[in-house]
Amino acid sequence: MSVAKTSLPLKSWVSPEVAVVGHTDTVGAEDANHRLALDRAKMVHGLLLGIGIPASAIEVTSHGEKNLLVQTADELPEPRNRRVEVSIR
Repeated sequence: MSVAKTSLPLKSWVSPEVAVVGHTDTVGAEDANHRLALDRAKMVHGLLLGIGIPASAIEVTSHGEKNLLVQTADELPEPRNRRVEVSIR
């Protein structure tokens, strides 16, 4: 789902709590993947700020190559593991 489609109902919430979590696949060094996943999450954070969600409502974290959507061996590319998850509470 796109950020634009999500923004309309989210803007009507009184005080949303938004968790943004970046993920990668297992290709590359673990510390580099952690940073890459954090960069992805920060990009989504910026998009959320751009649609009017207050920074105080957004928590940004990185799981790097942990918590894979599709379990793979190390160094095996898997596009579905390269993602950002947004949870709204």
